[in-house]
Amino acid sequence: LHTRALLTELRKEDVRVFDNGREVSIRSFDIGAHYETRPIALWLVVQCNIGAPPEWNSGFLRGKSGTLRPVLGGLHMDDAVGVAHWCDDGTASLDLPPGHDPDAALAIVDRLTSERPIQGENRTGEQAMQKMIRMILDNVQHTTPERLPIFLFLYGDHCATLVDEANRIIEDVLETSGIVFGMSDNGYPFDAEQMFRDGKVFYLVHYYSHETGGQFYSTLDPRLFSAALDYILLQLHLRYTIGFKPLVVDGKRHTLKVELTKEAAKRFPGAELRFRQEYIPAASPLAAP
Repeated sequence: LHTRALLTELRKEDVRVFDNGREVSIRSFDIGAHYETRPIALWLVVQCNIGAPPEWNSGFLRGKSGTLRPVLGGLHMDDAVGVAHWCDDGTASLDLPPGHDPDAALAIVDRLTSERPIQGENRTGEQAMQKMIRMILDNVQHTTPERLPIFLFLYGDHCATLVDEANRIIEDVLETSGIVFGMSDNGYPFDAEQMFRDGKVFYLVHYYSHETGGQFYSTLDPRLFSAALDYILLQLHLRYTIGFKPLVVDGKRHTLKVELTKEAAKRFPGAELRFRQEYIPAASPLAAP
């Protein structure tokens, strides 16, 4: 997990940004290493016990959530952690608004993954997951201080939904500059070739993370759960936030590309930039892309 060093020495003049294929001028360049980026709201997201194999849902973390405690205890003072869940019976809930009590957050995760199984249908589960995500986004937009919403799905990713529904969720997340990450024990292995079929998107969290600039981490060793979370938080705290004026504010999805200049690429050979693939320029005062 830590074989790649994080690049903390970039400057504004080292990068180029393209909006729908056309280069735009960079107006602001904030550096996480200098504590210039906004704090995060880390949402621990789980699916309740549905009686299925634990590696399909969040049951893989049952009795093991304590492995995350040392890392959550190291959150920055302005960061916050919350908990949300959904069930296949159609229910969804924000169980803990973002705050500064990681022990309370982990206790709720333990409870949700250990309760009696709740039965339901796949379709109602799909809709409940979407409802939960929008509940989190609504909380983000009505909470001060403003924090960057981070969705951490502690989930085996055994899920799917209609393509247009998945894309609408992505648009909603992009409007808040939110980022999706996932973590599992790899008990339900990811197969990229099976992601799109029958008019649906499978491995939804993998899809959401790719489209929003996050990643999905899997490890068979529970002792590495904390290392994965630590690496996620390290990336978030050392991130760069680039501000620019969109070519047009139309409320539609724009392709986004960030690349190093030729000079910077020579200084940092082998560097890999990770960024969201699209963004939505909205007229309302939402977060900068």
